[in-house]
Amino acid sequence: MKKLIFLLLLFLFLPSYLFAQQPITPASAIDQLKKYQQNFPLEKLYLSFDKSYYNAGDTIWFKSILLNDGSKLSNKIYVELFNDSLKRIDNRVIALNNGLGFGDFSLNNKLPNGNYTIRAYSNWQQNFGEDYFFQKNLYIGNTKADRWLLNTNQKLYVEDAKYILDIRIRLTNLKNEPQGLQDIEAYVLNDKKRLMHTFLQTKLDGSFTAKIPIGEKITGKYELFIVEKKNAATKITMPLFLDSEDKIDFQFMPEGGYMINGIYGKVAFKILGSNGLGRALKGKIINSKNEIITDFATLHNGMGNFHLLPQKGEYYTAIYSINGKENRQKLPIAKDEGTSLRIVHLTNPDSLLLYIKVSENKKTEKKYLLVAQNNEKIFLKADLNLINGFSNLRLAKKAFPDGIIHFTLFSPEQQPLNERPAFINWQQHMNLTIKANKNNYESRDSVSLEVTATNEDGSPLIGSFSLSVTDNNQVKQPIDEEHIISYFLLQHNLKGNIEDAGWYFNHKEPETLMALDNLLLTQAWVGYDWQQILTPNLSPKFKLENENIIEGRLTNLLKKPVPDINVFLLSVGKKISITDTLSNHEGKFMFKNLPLIDTIEYVIKIRKQKGRTANALISMDEFEPPANIRQVPSVIPWYVNTDTTTLNYYKTSAIFSQQQEQLTGKNRLKTVEIKGVRDPRDEDIFWGTDIIKEVSEAELKKTPRKTLMDVLKESVPGFGISRFWASCYKGSIIHDYDAFVVNSYPLTSVVVDKTSTNLGGGMNEVEIFDLNNGIFTYLYAADIKHIAIRKGCGSYMFDISTRGGKGPWVAQSPSGIYVYKPLPLYFGKEFYSPKYTVDKNLSQVDLRSTIYWNANVVTDKDGKAKVSFYTADLPGTYTIKIEGTDLAGRFGYRKSTLDVGTKKESK
Repeated sequence: MKKLIFLLLLFLFLPSYLFAQQPITPASAIDQLKKYQQNFPLEKLYLSFDKSYYNAGDTIWFKSILLNDGSKLSNKIYVELFNDSLKRIDNRVIALNNGLGFGDFSLNNKLPNGNYTIRAYSNWQQNFGEDYFFQKNLYIGNTKADRWLLNTNQKLYVEDAKYILDIRIRLTNLKNEPQGLQDIEAYVLNDKKRLMHTFLQTKLDGSFTAKIPIGEKITGKYELFIVEKKNAATKITMPLFLDSEDKIDFQFMPEGGYMINGIYGKVAFKILGSNGLGRALKGKIINSKNEIITDFATLHNGMGNFHLLPQKGEYYTAIYSINGKENRQKLPIAKDEGTSLRIVHLTNPDSLLLYIKVSENKKTEKKYLLVAQNNEKIFLKADLNLINGFSNLRLAKKAFPDGIIHFTLFSPEQQPLNERPAFINWQQHMNLTIKANKNNYESRDSVSLEVTATNEDGSPLIGSFSLSVTDNNQVKQPIDEEHIISYFLLQHNLKGNIEDAGWYFNHKEPETLMALDNLLLTQAWVGYDWQQILTPNLSPKFKLENENIIEGRLTNLLKKPVPDINVFLLSVGKKISITDTLSNHEGKFMFKNLPLIDTIEYVIKIRKQKGRTANALISMDEFEPPANIRQVPSVIPWYVNTDTTTLNYYKTSAIFSQQQEQLTGKNRLKTVEIKGVRDPRDEDIFWGTDIIKEVSEAELKKTPRKTLMDVLKESVPGFGISRFWASCYKGSIIHDYDAFVVNSYPLTSVVVDKTSTNLGGGMNEVEIFDLNNGIFTYLYAADIKHIAIRKGCGSYMFDISTRGGKGPWVAQSPSGIYVYKPLPLYFGKEFYSPKYTVDKNLSQVDLRSTIYWNANVVTDKDGKAKVSFYTADLPGTYTIKIEGTDLAGRFGYRKSTLDVGTKKESK
C-alpha cells in the first residue's frame, strides 16, 4: 500500500496521456533489472576518523558504518593500511553489529613520512569493483626521521621543447632557524631513474636554487632527495608536483551521453591540470566558419557547462588562452540520429522537469521506457510515447529519496540510450546540537557534553554516532572536509577524486547547486554497467558474509566430488571444541554458527562413516583479498611549506612519544603498540629452543623446484624418517609409528608462518606426521622465504616462513588433514582518557592531540546522549566533531568548539 501511494505521488504531475491500462513496452529490461537488484543488493561503507593526519607511534581511531537497502547485511568488513608505495602494511577484520563497528591502527614509531591510504570494504562489495570501496588518504609524519623543514616554490616552463623545473628551497630546523652554509647532495629521481645529481652549499639563509631538466614529457613519479654530506643519516625527500600551466586535460560530457544534430542540449565539461586537480579557465565555442557560438567558463574546481544546438555538417571547437597562447580543443562530433534526455531541476525547488526528444527516424508507435533509480532501487518506470518526437514530464521531488537519482531512457528494444543523474536533497534531514556544561574550561578540567539529534520536523532521533575532540593548536581543521553526509549522498556514487566534497553541502548559494549538477554530469557514473545488469543468470563471485561459517569441498585426485564423508572440525584457541558434518553430493561441507573470537585455528579431518581413513583432498572457501591499490593522489609532506598548526602537532608529538617511552603502569596516558616485534605467542611456540641453523632466501632461490623435503634433507644433517629415536629423558627406543627425526632426536613441532602443526585437540602422532609429510612434499623451495632449525631438550623444531604467509594450510595433505586459519577478527582498543580526579600525580605535561574519541555515542528515545572527558594542558580551543546515522537514511554531521584556558593557581 505504501509503495502504491509513493508511486501516485511520483506521477502527480505527469501528463495523463503518458499512461495506458496495459503497458506496451516489454518488461524484460525491468524484470532483469529487478532480478539483478535482488541478487546483488548494494552495500555502502563509510569510516569516520578522529583526525585527518597522524604521527608515527600514534593511533588511528575509526568507526565504520555499513548500510544497504534492507537486505541481509555483511557482519564483517576488511580495513587495510597502505604505505606511500601502495603496499599493504597492516589490516583489520572488523566484526559488525547492525552494520556498526570500530577499530584502530597502532602505528609503528619507525614508520617513514608519507602519504598512507586506508581502504575498507566488505567481501560482498568486491562483486561491484573497487569504485565501491571506501578509501581515505592520510598523511603520517615522523619527526624523528627528519631534522629539516623545507620552504619551497617551483615553476615549470618549456625551453627548446623540453620541460625545465626551476626550484628554490630554503632549509630550516624545527625551530625555524636557517640551515646556512650546509654542504648537501641533491638528486632527482623519476620512477627510480636519476635525472639530476649535484653537490652544493646552502646560502646563509639556508636557501639554494636549481634548474632540473625534466625532458619532453612529464610521466611517472618525481622526487627530490637532499642529503647532508657530513652525515648521510640526515636526509629528506620531497615529491615534486610538476604542474605545467600549459598542460591540461579538457573533457566534454554532453548531457544524456552525446550530442544530436538539430536538438538543443547541455554540454558539461571538466578541465584538469597536470596535477590532477580542477583548473579554472574560460573561452569561446566556435563553429567551422570561426563564428562564435557561445562562451564558456568554469564555475567550480574546473567544471562548467554551456548549451549548444549542433547542426549537421558542422564541427565545433573550444578556444582558450593560457599565458597568452591560444589553444584549441575539438568537441565530440554530434550524431545525426538519436535520442536526448535533458533535466532542469535547479529553477524549481519542488519539481524535476524532463525533456525527452528523438530524431525523425527514431519516432515510433512503440513505447520507450524511462527508469529512475536510487542506490540500485527503482523509483520510477514510465512508458513514453514519442511518436511526435518529444515528451515533457514534471516530477515531484518529494517522491524521490535523498541522494543521486539516476535516470535512464531505454529503447523499445530494451537497450539503454541515455543516462542522466540528478541530485535530490529534499526531505530527510538530521539536526545535531552539542551543548557543553560550561562556556570555557581550564586545563585538566572536567567537560560534560550533551548531544541532541532530531529529524526534519524536530522529533527526537535514535542514532549512532562517533565523537572526536581534538586540540586546534595541533590539529588543523580541513576546510570543506568530506563527511558522512557528503559520502553517503554523493561520493559513494561518483568515480574518481572529488575535490572538497564537503563544499557542496556547506554552502547554500545558488552557484553551489549549479556546481553540484556539473559534478554529476562529469563524474556520476559508478556501477551502471548495463551489459552486466542485463546479463541473464549472473551469479555473484564473492559471497555475502552475514554468518560466521566455514565452507569447503572434498575432491579426489581426478577433481571429482567425494560425498558422504565425515568432516570433523577441531577449533584450537582459548577453548578447544570439536564438531562434525557430512559432505553432500557435490563434496561440499559447511560448519555454521561458529563463535566470533579474535584468534582461532582449526584442524579439519575427514573419515569415512565407518571410521576408516578417507582419501580426499580438502579445499577451503577462503577469503580472497582484492589487488593492492594501484594509484592514489599525492600529497605535500608536512615538512614542506608547513603551517604553524601542523608544525606544532609534529613537534608536540615528538615530545609526547618520548613521554610514552618513559611512562609505565597507571601513569601511561596511552598504550602504543609497536608493530614489527615478534608475536607474544612466539614465546610459547618456541619456548626452550635455540636456533642452530638457518636456510636463507638466497639459498632457497638457487633451487626453486626442489621440494621442501629435499631442501631439508640437504640442509639438515641427520634429517629423515625413523621409528628409532630418543628424548631428553630416555635413550633411543623403537616406537610403533614413524616420525621425522634429526640425529635420532624427534622433530616435535613444525611451525609454518607462526602456526604450529602440533595443535593438539584430537590429533595423534600419526596424524601430525601425515600433515608434516604433506607440507614437506607439496611445498617447494620457491614457496619458502626462510627456514630456522631450532633445538631444544632432546628434540628439534622447524620454523618455516612462506611467501604467501598463509601457514601450513597452503599444502594439501592426502591423509585427509587440513590446518586452516581464517583472518582473525580484530576487537578495537578502548580509547584512554585520563581522569584527573584519580590520576592527580601525573607529572608529565598532557600533550594529547586527540583529547577524546568515542565510537559508540547512541542517542536515546529522547534524542539525547551524554559524554564526559578531561581537558589536557595546552590552552586554546578544541574542535568537537560528531557524525553518524539513524540507520534509516538520515545522516548527521556537526562541528563545535570549546575554549580552554590555563589552570588557575591555588591560593
